Amino acid sequence: MMRSIVYTSTQTRPITDNELAQILAVGREKNTALGVTGILAHKGDNCLGILEGDDTTVGARFEQVRRDPRHTNVRVLADETVAQRSFPDWSMAFQPLDPLMQQVPGFRDLFASGQALDPAAGLTRARGLLEWFRKHPLAPLTSQTAEADEAPRTRAVNGAITALHDGGVTRFALGVAAERAGMSVAEVREAFPTERALLAATVERWTQAISAPLTPLIAEKGTVAFLHALLAAHAEEPALMELLASSLASAADPTVDGADYYRSTYRRFRQSIRDGLAADVRDGREPETMDPIRGAQQLLALYDGLRLQALLTTDTDLVDAFDRAATRMRRGWSEQYEQPSYWDIPVAGGH
Repeated sequence: MMRSIVYTSTQTRPITDNELAQILAVGREKNTALGVTGILAHKGDNCLGILEGDDTTVGARFEQVRRDPRHTNVRVLADETVAQRSFPDWSMAFQPLDPLMQQVPGFRDLFASGQALDPAAGLTRARGLLEWFRKHPLAPLTSQTAEADEAPRTRAVNGAITALHDGGVTRFALGVAAERAGMSVAEVREAFPTERALLAATVERWTQAISAPLTPLIAEKGTVAFLHALLAAHAEEPALMELLASSLASAADPTVDGADYYRSTYRRFRQSIRDGLAADVRDGREPETMDPIRGAQQLLALYDGLRLQALLTTDTDLVDAFDRAATRMRRGWSEQYEQPSYWDIPVAGGH
């Protein structure tokens, strides 16, 4: 038996992007170490949090939240003993609340200021929110300012994400995504004419939802720290890693519909890593002997290779393997680059 706490709170001041990145990185590391799972979502200055795990540990983590000076008006919606976790794979998923979540009964006045919340009603609403997140994994991928005509596209993408969680890329089809989105296939095709178009939009929205909050870590802690945090987030989303691997395979064939888009996206990501490493050298986080172009090539070889290994093996610890290899790599960056000669490369057998 485990304990589950669902709570709301109000930020005492606006949280900067850098602070958000730190909350995500530190929170994910801490929760993983403690065996705590759950989510953290926000709407304006208001937050919704779910913590689940060992009774004593969850209680201690919640007390840390209650005492955090960045939060006030902390209200417990549900504090229950549960037989199993609602979010066993998420140490901390953090998203803005989706406009589609307004469909949850009683949600509109959940954060109403100065309004006492009846405990029974709070528990009902908390369970409704839990059910929403369970049915729509990482559904909150849009802002509250989404245009009305964007709603069908948002619903279709959220349905695609749910379908990918349930069956993976190989079993994905427009019909399955439509069913998960509560739409007809014709409605989905109106927003996305082909299956590849829907998958491309899903890749873009899903990766941005995960990486955007972490991007400030590049300027705050450095590029290697950013990739460490990004791998920790991807480790909780094997369906996303599988989708990314599939999209990269598609990008290798220029005749495949969408290949140019996937290649362009990857080149932009590679450039962001190069730019981050150049800033690291400028700011003294990495040695001047490190060439950002070669450094990015090495880091991405490690980053991409480990994600592929994690899909094909059961004994690959993404974050630990990355940390150990990146530590050795950074030692090498302190040495002057030299162009190796063919005769300097060791060959098996001594020849």
